Order: sequence, then C-alpha cells, then structure tokens
Amino acid sequence: MASGDEKDRGNPVARSAAPEDSRRHFLKTVGIGGIGVGLAAVVAGPAAAYVTYPLGHPTVTGANGFVPVGKSTTFKEGQPLKVDVFADRRDAWNRILQVKVGSVWIIRKGDKLRAFSSVCPHLGCAFDFESDAQKFKCPCHNAFYTIDGQVAGGPAPRPMDELELEEKDGKVAVRYQRFRTGTATKEVV
Repeated sequence: MASGDEKDRGNPVARSAAPEDSRRHFLKTVGIGGIGVGLAAVVAGPAAAYVTYPLGHPTVTGANGFVPVGKSTTFKEGQPLKVDVFADRRDAWNRILQVKVGSVWIIRKGDKLRAFSSVCPHLGCAFDFESDAQKFKCPCHNAFYTIDGQVAGGPAPRPMDELELEEKDGKVAVRYQRFRTGTATKEVV
C-alpha cells in the first residue's frame, strides 16, 4: 500500500494550494499593505501641507499697512527729517521682528505733514537733503528735487514718490511702498 504522500504526487488537484490558503494570503497582503499606506498618509499628509504652503499663501509680508515713524512734535517746519521704517517681515516659514524695510523723508509745512520715499525715481539711488540749497539731491546722476518733491533738475522722470501719511493722537505713521524706477508714472512694485 502506498503512503498518502505518494498518492498526492500523482494527483494534480492535491498539489495546488487550497482556496482558503490563497484567500488568507491575499487578505494578509491587503491588510498589511492598507495599514502601511494609512501610516504613510498620516506622515505624508502634514509633510505635503508644510512643503506646499507657500503655493497658496503670500510668501513675503512687510510694511503693507501703516507703520509708525515717530511723534508729530519730532518734525519741525521746513526741516525735512529722514526716518528709517521698521516692520515685521514674514516669508513662507519665518517671522522676523522689526526689520528695516526702507527710509522716508517727513516734511512739515504749516500744520501739514508729508512723507516722501527716500528712493530716487530715476535709478533707485538714495538721496539726501542739502539744507543750504533747500533741495534734495541724488548723488548718482545729479537729480535735484524741491522741498515739495518736484523735479528741479536732472534726468528724473517724475517727482519724488509721495507716501500715504496718517497722523493720530500725536503719532505719525506711513504706508511704506516701493515704486518702479525709470518710469514717468508711479507704479507700485
């Protein structure tokens, strides 16, 4: 009499895996794979949100609103005063407090204050005030501006760029903006 092993060798049905074994193997594979995919999604979801955050949000902020520049009493009649503008800056992932974003000239004429950008509209150089001549002068190309910001000489394509100024409770704030240089029209950059 032949043993059970010898009988099974000749029978092709006995050699194939039982349907229950293949189903069990399939369910184990899918179950373990599903758990692995779920765990990967738990980690990958927040990582993808972090990496793609700048695509849907403004990535750099600075002096978009009014920024305080000093007390109203600081600014004297007919004496332009250059004031540095500091604001909090934020890029995609960092926040930096009180970064210098530029400078402005504040001028008092009577009871009215005016603010001008310290950037020359011709090539973007910083200009200074010459108190003897009562004019602003750009050292890069000899452009001159009156104390009211009008072109008094040189190749400047437009007057000095005036900025919005707000005076409340004895404090002065300016909306600092940059403008395209070399153009006859004032365009915010």
